[in-house]
Amino acid sequence: MSLQTVVDDVKGRVETLTNQSQKVAQISLDTLKQTGEIVVDKLQELVKTESAAAKELYTVTKLSFEKAVADGFKAFTAAPISYLPPKDKFVTVYTDTVTLVTATSDEVYKTLKTGFSSIQAELKGEAAPVVKKVKAAAKKATGAVKKAAKSV
Repeated sequence: MSLQTVVDDVKGRVETLTNQSQKVAQISLDTLKQTGEIVVDKLQELVKTESAAAKELYTVTKLSFEKAVADGFKAFTAAPISYLPPKDKFVTVYTDTVTLVTATSDEVYKTLKTGFSSIQAELKGEAAPVVKKVKAAAKKATGAVKKAAKSV
């Protein structure tokens, strides 16, 4: 075995590792970009939902306070619970928030799992179809976020 053969063999292996590491880095960046877009999109949705609920709760609370002031201290102390806003509003806001956060975490988990599977497949040498799916999903998410940003 000559020195040139060893050098060529090492060079070939280094080139292969370099190509694989570049593909792994690209898959990682695409996956992180996609998860970031998911989180931003869902966070905007959460802010809109919570803002609307806060405005509604503020209005109801203000009306309850005004009613308590108008009815007087005796009426208020006789039945203070009747002046509280309905608890179903609070429960609805809480339920909507939990549902949105759960759906977001599931979506982020699936995206990260797909990215991890893509990296494993790339290292095994079988990444082509999975990488295409991740890139397509990232492009789709990018388009959706751009539309949402323009509308805001």
